Amino acid sequence: DQNDHDSLRSDPVFKLIAERSPDGDDLASQPTISRLENSVTAGDLLNMQDWFIDRFVESFTDEPAEITLDIDTFDDPAHGDQQLVLFHGFYNQYQYQVRAITCAENDMVVLPGLLFGSAHASLGAVDDLRRVIEKVRRRFPHVTIHVRADSGFAVPEMYDTLGRLDGLIYSIGYQMNSRVKRDSDGLLQQCVAAFESTGQAQRNFLRLDYQANSWPHSRSVVVKCEVQSAGTNRRAVVTNRPGVKVCPGGVYDEYADRGESENRNKELKCELCCDRLSDHRYMANLFRVMMHCVSANLLVRLRS
Repeated sequence: DQNDHDSLRSDPVFKLIAERSPDGDDLASQPTISRLENSVTAGDLLNMQDWFIDRFVESFTDEPAEITLDIDTFDDPAHGDQQLVLFHGFYNQYQYQVRAITCAENDMVVLPGLLFGSAHASLGAVDDLRRVIEKVRRRFPHVTIHVRADSGFAVPEMYDTLGRLDGLIYSIGYQMNSRVKRDSDGLLQQCVAAFESTGQAQRNFLRLDYQANSWPHSRSVVVKCEVQSAGTNRRAVVTNRPGVKVCPGGVYDEYADRGESENRNKELKCELCCDRLSDHRYMANLFRVMMHCVSANLLVRLRS
């Protein structure tokens, strides 16, 4: 936070990091840091996003067999009259939305972004993923890339774009609807009957050839049916993952592993205070998001 600079600017360790003498002049003051944040331009921010992607690509010394990219958003409550802060009905607040593409293999933030408050989570997501994928493929042409996202990104453009890219697989959450529920009712009732007869929690999977009205062709949808003492639960995932016909449960579990990436986003938001975007200008606040993400990536490097 900017106010911390009032004390940290005199810290000898911070001076050493900045290649200054520990007993020399103090570092930048809080007003100087504020002027820095508010001086960034759109071009600066685009260059910084490229810098994030380049650092991610360079983090691999050898070509990996597979890279898993998770894309997600989290809410960022407003702190006053800030540019592009708008009311979001689901969160019931005025806010920004931070969006991050992260890597499951090394926990790095690959590409940070900042959406206006009421934006759909998928706004511009295809373009962001394409930027990352193109740079990864330029360095590692044979790597398999797996993209995972929740149902907020379940839009036709996402399926169509990812499905056209060679060596790219996707697993995207899908909102349960009446057709998917109807087609999976039989499996759910089997689970209910097994739970009632054995008292043991039941968890089974079903693969459907499903085509929504907005889709040009059918796609594989994996439905998880779960029954336990707390009740029943059904979840669906759209995927082109190989092996989905043979082992739909394994494909679903690989998708569910994205929960670990959600934990890293929770760290970014709560532990590294990325939910405190207090500048007035949108571009200054996006710059702040990037600084928090640099901190997250530094934490990842220290852990490893």
